[in-house]
Amino acid sequence: MNKGIPSIRKFPMRCFFWGGFMLYASLLSAQDIHWTQFYAAPMNISPGLIGIFPGETRFMANYRSQWHSVPVDYSTLGLSVDSKLPNKNADRHFVTLGLGFNYDQGGVSRLNFTNLNLNGSYTQRLTSKFYATLGGQWAFAQRRFQTKGLIFDDQYDPGTGGIDPALPTQEDFSNRRNFFTDLNVGLNVRFQTRDDNELVDRLEKRTKIDAGFGIYHLNTPLQNFVEDDFSEIDLPIRFTPYVLATVKVGSNLDLIYNAMFQTQTSYRQWLNGIGAKLHLNRTPGKQLSIQFVANYRSYDFEESIAPAFEIFYNHWRAGFSYDVNVSEFEVATRGKSGPEIFVHYHMAKAKRKRLLPEYKICPLI
Repeated sequence: MNKGIPSIRKFPMRCFFWGGFMLYASLLSAQDIHWTQFYAAPMNISPGLIGIFPGETRFMANYRSQWHSVPVDYSTLGLSVDSKLPNKNADRHFVTLGLGFNYDQGGVSRLNFTNLNLNGSYTQRLTSKFYATLGGQWAFAQRRFQTKGLIFDDQYDPGTGGIDPALPTQEDFSNRRNFFTDLNVGLNVRFQTRDDNELVDRLEKRTKIDAGFGIYHLNTPLQNFVEDDFSEIDLPIRFTPYVLATVKVGSNLDLIYNAMFQTQTSYRQWLNGIGAKLHLNRTPGKQLSIQFVANYRSYDFEESIAPAFEIFYNHWRAGFSYDVNVSEFEVATRGKSGPEIFVHYHMAKAKRKRLLPEYKICPLI
């Protein structure tokens, strides 16, 4: 018998606690990837946000680590790029294409999710200050788990009153991978105060509001690892309405408000963030600003607050947040959840307008 495994008879409450925690973790693993700084992961909010950025090409990287104070920690990585196609009428409408990659892993079984998605959107200018975008995603995904480290009820040894990992198990693990395709769509409406097509943005008109929704898993792909008629498990549709707002209130000050609601069968999640953005330098080529946001997340049996700090420098944007669990689950997490970081870079090919005047630059801010 492995002496590192405690006796069930000796520690019944400990086993009950961790058993409940494993169930909690398994429920979360059935849900989609989530971010605290959701406004910095637009591909996960709605395909309608593809192409909604200043410039012509956007690179994004997000990383999240949580629950390292308990044995079933989670890590999430997201990478994406989207780029607008050359268009002589880009000030009126444009098409954006992109690629995305997501990886999520956690739990004793190291259950992981890998996703590669192809993104596309069409944006139409409705009026001088309103834009509408219809976007779609076609994803190729895989779920996989490991059996190393798992223990089962038939490994209970009545002679010692404990678990013996060396005992055989009758569980069937002939298939530990699941491949599927995923279809997602979204719609976004943008309002912004800046309505011109200036080559250089002097940050004098900064108010912008994005509102819309995303619908994920339209094809409800199968998630089961066992292939029989009694174990078909569909990935349910996720519906995500949101509002992302930046409102100019002073020459160098903006108010920030972001909100998103997610529903997936009985699962509900609210995310809200309110803060301020201070512009330290608005000189073209030296533009620098900082932003503070207080985020709050609530779903099922967890609540957390997450202060976030961001810095903007010309075409760069980077942010950091840290979750603090304030629900009853803090018994396990000791009030901690984990850090999250992201980095964005926007590429603006201003030279093309000088060399090819017939091509317009994107008017989004």
